[in-house]
This record gives sequence, structure tokens and C-alpha cells, in this order.
Amino acid sequence: MEKQLPPYNTFNNYLKNHFGERVYRVPVDAGFTCPNRDGVRAFGGCTFCDDRGSGAPTINIELSVREQLASGIKRVGRRFKAKKFMAYFQAFSNTYAPVGVLRSLYDIAFEFPEIDGLCIGTRPDCLDDEVLDLLAEYNKKTFVWLEIGLQSAKNKTLDLINRGHSAEEFFDAVKRAKARGLRVATHLIFGLPEETREDMMETVRQISEPSLKLDAVKIHQLCIYRGTPMEKDYKDGTLPVLDEDIYVDMVADALEMLPPDMVIMRLVAEGMEEEIIAPTWSFEKERVTKRIDDLMRERGSVQGCKFQAREMTYSK
Repeated sequence: MEKQLPPYNTFNNYLKNHFGERVYRVPVDAGFTCPNRDGVRAFGGCTFCDDRGSGAPTINIELSVREQLASGIKRVGRRFKAKKFMAYFQAFSNTYAPVGVLRSLYDIAFEFPEIDGLCIGTRPDCLDDEVLDLLAEYNKKTFVWLEIGLQSAKNKTLDLINRGHSAEEFFDAVKRAKARGLRVATHLIFGLPEETREDMMETVRQISEPSLKLDAVKIHQLCIYRGTPMEKDYKDGTLPVLDEDIYVDMVADALEMLPPDMVIMRLVAEGMEEEIIAPTWSFEKERVTKRIDDLMRERGSVQGCKFQAREMTYSK
């Protein structure tokens, strides 16, 4: 029986169509921090973020960038029989350094003939014009995928989670990146403190604005990581997490609202039991993702079936 395709545009299919075969990302921690950790914007970082800075558990921070890439290519290549890779500068804010430092780090990736592009995760307040010009330079000679975290378009929420930047800064950074021809993705978190369902859907509406020309999105449930400020709030009973049924339903609603051509990078965050306290269904990514797919098929819906262009507004 032929496997059914998801009723939305997956990142794997996007990369396969672009490169002609599957491409795998090799995660890297290049030793960056964030401006809401070091005092430039705030201290302590985002209240949901652990001491890995959203880096993958496979990253060995004791290794150099070169060593991380070499071991990652070997590990991923052996597991998936992969031949093409992207260097994924993932942990913390990977444009938060002088341009000369960034260039020296990014250039290491191209010492490996198997690497065909860069994937760079960062924040909107770490993307001045000089940095964007550097990324545009790389984009002329290789494949560049820029991930700019937003989490919520509601400024009150961004303040509550100690994000250290505004929604306006995000939209400005995306527009300046797109003006340089860069491919841009963002991350959203459903279930942040004090947000209603409508708040979350409003964020989806705002990133769907056609003039923004956003290429892709990752949607995650809020996970409570050990050692974070949110762990205390969760244990005190002041911070609930989303029920699985509610999350599945909301993600299906969001997919229907998103532009039909937007790439869907991920719909469920995952992690290990040693690091995540709740929700427990975070350990079953494939099952929860299948529930989202099945729900959309039950509805007879596909990505973008309720997409409506509208004028950009901001939620304070």
C-alpha cells in the first residue's frame, strides 16, 4: 500500500525537490549566547529555554565546530545512508557575533564536500544589516536557510517569557532578510503563559501575511524543561501545559489558516524524559503528528484551505 502524503508541505519534501535527494541537517553548537542572557537585552534567557539553548541532544559541546560536523556527518550518514548535509548552527543565537567571527565559523562547514548549505537559527535582534548582507553573500554561492525565532506575536507574552525583543522587531527583520533574497523560517510555541487559543491563532494570522513572504514555520507545544524558570511555575501549579487533544485540534486549525505554499518544518516538539517534565506526550512525536494528519483528513481539509490575506496588525 502506497504511503499517504501529509495534507501539508513538509520540509523533507521541500529539500528533496530542491536538491533532488534527501538532505540531512547536522546540528552544531558554535559557542554563541543570546542578548537576553548576557545582559544586552536581559539576563537568564527565555524562561522556557534550558542550558543547551535549544541545541540538539546529540551535540557534544566539548568538540570544536569542525569536530562536531565531522562526527555528525559520520553519525547521520551511517544511520540514514545520507550523502548530502546542511550545517545547522542551532544552539542559542547563531548570528550574535561580529561579521568576521561569523564568517570564520560558517566557512568551516564548506571544508566538508558533503555539505551543501547552511541552516542558521537566531533571533530578530541579532540581524543587523551587516549580518544580513553576509548571509546574502553566502546565499549567492550556496543554500542558506535562516530560522528567526518568534514564538508569539503578542508583545505581552514576549515580555512574560523574557524574550527581550518585540513582535515589531521580528517582522522588520523578516522583511529585511526577504529583501535580500533569503529563505526565512520562524518558530511558534503554542501554550505559552496566559495565551488564549485566539492569541495563538492571531500569531498564525500575522505570520501568514503575504507581504511578509515567510517561507516556513515550525510549530511546537510548550515543553517544560528541567532547570528552567518554567519548571518552578509548572510545579507550583501556576503554569498549565496543553492537553494533547486540544493541541492536535489547534495545529490542524493553524495549518488550514497558513498560506498553502508555506513549508511546514515541524508540528510537534520532541525531547527525552530526562530533560522534559511535561507534557508526557512530547515523547511520542510520530504518533501525535499522525493524529494531526488524520484529523485533517477527517475534516477533508488541507493546508491553506482557510487562508485569507489581510492587512498586518500587531497584538500588544
